[in-house]
Amino acid sequence: MAKKPFFSIIIPTLNEEKYLPNLLNDLQEQTLHDFEVIVVDGHSNDKTVSQAKKFTNKLPSLRIINSDTRQVCTQRNLGAKAAKANTLIFMDADNRLSSHFLSDIKSLWKESGADILTTRFQPDKLTKLNLAFSSAFNLFFELQNSLKPTYIVEAMIIISKQCFSAIGGFDETSNYAEGKSLIQPAIKLGYTSIYGRDPIWTYSFRRMRKYGLMGHTSRTIWAELQSILGLEKNEAKLYPMLGGSFYKESGHKALLTRLHSQLKSTSAQNIFITKLTTLFNSLKST
Repeated sequence: MAKKPFFSIIIPTLNEEKYLPNLLNDLQEQTLHDFEVIVVDGHSNDKTVSQAKKFTNKLPSLRIINSDTRQVCTQRNLGAKAAKANTLIFMDADNRLSSHFLSDIKSLWKESGADILTTRFQPDKLTKLNLAFSSAFNLFFELQNSLKPTYIVEAMIIISKQCFSAIGGFDETSNYAEGKSLIQPAIKLGYTSIYGRDPIWTYSFRRMRKYGLMGHTSRTIWAELQSILGLEKNEAKLYPMLGGSFYKESGHKALLTRLHSQLKSTSAQNIFITKLTTLFNSLKST
């Protein structure tokens, strides 16, 4: 009987021919080899699948699963069902990893005894603005995790299969901040979460570059407002695996334009700091 891998790495994809090979190459060069890779593709229109197949011999534990539904949560859940390991790692196709990332994650996982884990990230392009935003995001996620775990970086989630099964996996009706539907019920059931400082991985700011940092922020604010108003399941659509329709829907355009204008007319850093302060105070009072 083949030995069970320590990690099952699950990567949902849709038209990622440009980015997926870089991540698979990073996985090929890991110093730790005790893992399997499951690519769950939503019937890409480009060469994502053929690019993945090129790594079949380089990553003998690579499997490619086709999902009839283009939905990030559905695709992740499909990957989890096929996983052999007791520890799952959900990654985005445009992440980048150092060669020792998995080895260090395994050590942190064992030392921490946590049920859910993620670590700090750095931007794919090390500009001053990108570094400032990533530092702020890392600080927010680390602080809220230490106070009351409410959010998690969906691009990199390490979770025990037992915990994942207990909470029923990802909520497939959720189209925005789907990590909330994973971590919040887990914490309520007594599972633990940590936000580690090392090892650092690389997060792609490509969507921020496409829409602009302020444009991306305004869209995130709108999606969060919809979540608060209970419209999350029907309206908020942020992901390309949902066709990227959130960015195109005319019903959102007026509000996004106003938000974008307001953000332009005020210091972005001051707004961001104020938003963080409000969130931290809310977490402390609960």
